[in-house]
Amino acid sequence: MAEQAATRRTKVPVRLGLIVICAGGFMDAYSYLLHDHVFATGQTGNIVLLCMNLADGAWLGVSHYLVSILAFVAGIMLSRHVLVRVHGRATHRMQRWVAVFEALAFAVVALLPEGAPDLLVNSAISFCAAVSYENFRQFGTRSAYASVFCTGNLRSLGETLYDGIFEKDRHELHRSARYAGLVASFCVGAVACKLLIGVTGKFACLAISALFLLSLRYIVDPDA
Repeated sequence: MAEQAATRRTKVPVRLGLIVICAGGFMDAYSYLLHDHVFATGQTGNIVLLCMNLADGAWLGVSHYLVSILAFVAGIMLSRHVLVRVHGRATHRMQRWVAVFEALAFAVVALLPEGAPDLLVNSAISFCAAVSYENFRQFGTRSAYASVFCTGNLRSLGETLYDGIFEKDRHELHRSARYAGLVASFCVGAVACKLLIGVTGKFACLAISALFLLSLRYIVDPDA
């Protein structure tokens, strides 16, 4: 419990959040542009499309989306298992493990043959997105964020911006700038993906590996 309390009090560098969410934008653009126009990081769209196929009795389509959804859930469950059973709930050690795992996973994705099924690649990205989403969730001292998509971050941006402007809370105004930075960083990742795909094709996802390796520099050990 003492270790958990120390972890919660530790200030998480904003740069870590910016790097991880940039990788999230890259993941989404990569799956969309190269693998059947699917957004692999967020699952709401997949659930809606699964239900539409279910209503039409299109069982092949149902299975297509179900695999990605289950891959996302499996990523969350594996993360929880490793955090609790392997790293003793030590968040910083888990984050380092995740950063290395993500770097290796996207290196493998880059090496998959050109004809690799879209379902396989998108499911792998969904799994990786879930692992990142589960383990990178805070920046600063008390600000939560979503590390692979923007909806929650936009809500937080609106809330903190309101409190900053209309409630005259300078601290919340400062936080709103950070949330705006997160959204902007996600966009940078998506734009960079589009540009790199034009130059390197499927090997563009190696940039995701590089981003996670860079994130290792900013993962804080609360005992240090």
